[in-house]
Amino acid sequence: FKITQIMTLQRGVLMIYILIIFSLIAIALGIVGLNSDLFIRIMTSIYDRFGTHGIHILVLAAASIGSYSTKSGFLSGISAFIILSLLGGSTFYSHASYLIAIREPAFTIIIFSALALSGLALSKKIEGDDERLVLIFSRVCLIIVNLGFWVGSLWGSKLGSHIYVSNHVFNIGWAIGLLAVGYWAAKDGKRFVVNTTTVFGSIHFYTQWFEKLGASPGSLLTAGLIALAILYGLREYNKNVRS
Repeated sequence: FKITQIMTLQRGVLMIYILIIFSLIAIALGIVGLNSDLFIRIMTSIYDRFGTHGIHILVLAAASIGSYSTKSGFLSGISAFIILSLLGGSTFYSHASYLIAIREPAFTIIIFSALALSGLALSKKIEGDDERLVLIFSRVCLIIVNLGFWVGSLWGSKLGSHIYVSNHVFNIGWAIGLLAVGYWAAKDGKRFVVNTTTVFGSIHFYTQWFEKLGASPGSLLTAGLIALAILYGLREYNKNVRS
């Protein structure tokens, strides 16, 4: 009962933070609309002074400080995506479409693997809300690592100016990494990591499945049956693991 109360309270606090963020965005848009010329001059001055990377670093610092001061998991997770933007990553939205671009898959995997492992190691040395924030950051980094593998498995990636990593290397490395991390997570009862590796393992499998076999009736039927088996196994696992 106490755990349920705590979870309900956390959801309520999260909703308050989300509403605050949307309120601030609405206020900012209103100010911009009232005096767009002033806003353009201010933004141009900031850009001229700090440059693109400097602005990203300022936003990252603001998100990190805001996350620590307000204990906001949302800002902690967003910090990882701000770091991704420094590597050329970006997100897009159009009608009924959500897109993410990762322009440096190899560097993305290396850097965010290191960040995820560092976050995990740090979380073991701290407690309370700070531990939660670091774990959220580490988990988002793990998701970004898998997104990097996904993009690399389709198109490969440059590593520096002269080294090219083929998509076959990403395919094999991703499969081995998913199996290794998934086994470790299952052994230690880390449910989030098990779910994440299972989801991306399925994405990896079906990406290669349809790349090789196409979307024929037979391949679709077999893929659907395999998906049901994966979902059943994942449901049984989550019923038995509470961590």
